[in-house]
Amino acid sequence: MMKKGLLAVAALTGTALTTNAALLKVSDQTFANFGLKLQIYGMVKSSAAANGAKSAVDFSIHNARVYFSGQLNPIVQFGANFDFSVTNGLKTDHEGTNYTRVRDAFVNFHFMKEFNVMAGLYRVPFAREGLIDEYERIFMPQQGETYEGTGWDNIYAPGTITNALSDLGNTVDAYRDAGVTVWGDVSVPQTVAVKYYVGIYDSKGDHDVSTALKGSGKDNLGYGFRIQVTPTMLGFQSEKGYLVKETYLGKKNVLSFGFGYFYSKTAGVGTNNSDAKLSSYTLDVNYEQKYGPFVPKLTLAYVYHNYSNTDLDKVKAYTIKLGALYDQKLFLGKVGFYLKYQSAKYDYVKGGSNKPKMWAISVPYYLAGQNAKIVLQYNYYDNDKCKCRGNNDNTKNSDLTLAFQIAF
Repeated sequence: MMKKGLLAVAALTGTALTTNAALLKVSDQTFANFGLKLQIYGMVKSSAAANGAKSAVDFSIHNARVYFSGQLNPIVQFGANFDFSVTNGLKTDHEGTNYTRVRDAFVNFHFMKEFNVMAGLYRVPFAREGLIDEYERIFMPQQGETYEGTGWDNIYAPGTITNALSDLGNTVDAYRDAGVTVWGDVSVPQTVAVKYYVGIYDSKGDHDVSTALKGSGKDNLGYGFRIQVTPTMLGFQSEKGYLVKETYLGKKNVLSFGFGYFYSKTAGVGTNNSDAKLSSYTLDVNYEQKYGPFVPKLTLAYVYHNYSNTDLDKVKAYTIKLGALYDQKLFLGKVGFYLKYQSAKYDYVKGGSNKPKMWAISVPYYLAGQNAKIVLQYNYYDNDKCKCRGNNDNTKNSDLTLAFQIAF
């Protein structure tokens, strides 16, 4: 009974039971896991000095997290992530975490694997990218050079291009919102597995947000859904639980096709009394399969944002991830090599467009899976500043990061 409960909570959060979490046990049905996670960066960043012409070397605590997950009984499950700040205002804090906050806090009613109800603050199920935990990635999450006030890491979050519809008002939380989601895993044995999500969220249009909104003052909520399909008849395995992973490190062969949609609007900001509206959809394909000692993977993703009553008109973005893990130990751990390319186009109502792009190389070295790893990652950004926005330069930047991650 205890093991089944642990498996259920692990599936809910998308985490692996190999994490050496501490266990607080009340009974076989009532327990909680808790532990500490850390991401520490050393970064060489081009054009980062005060004069804008020289590189800079920064050392930082990118993320420090205490987490809890567990259940009161097989139906009532819960989880929370608490992210802590480093010294307030520290210049080398790349993630922008200059205050301690509740990153996630939710309760999940697990009536059956086909029907769950989650409520609280958590990742909005829109794009696959937004359903990957920071500690379950190949490419270490970092803002790097930003564009239009948000990082490339957040381009697949609904409403984050202008940061206008995120109730939390912070780009590092762009994937999260408070709300209620009905979700589940439905399967036809040896045929197909379907993961579905349907939810309603506060968004920026919530009537009691603490920002200075003017206009109609209506309680404008956000609505979204996501469907993910896996052809199990071809021998691929379904991804159970609310979250997914960027890689399963050779422990699961996966092929999924996903589609997500999100709609929201907010009351006029400042002197604009018209509601700003946003509708977004995304498509993604994810493949990973083990062949002998190699585990190649391929991810393709597309997102489209359509705005009204904002400076932006439309945004399109494409992503390709390609690489492989060598699933044999080289000295103390296993090594992988991965490439990522992203391209976007921002169209403005008054004319003109931007076409920024970026690419990254990631070389992770897994000492104990995702629980202990070292990652060397290079990012290159071509921000393609648009003359129509008063910017005549085409800024290009890069950063090289040596990252250390541990999860207990």
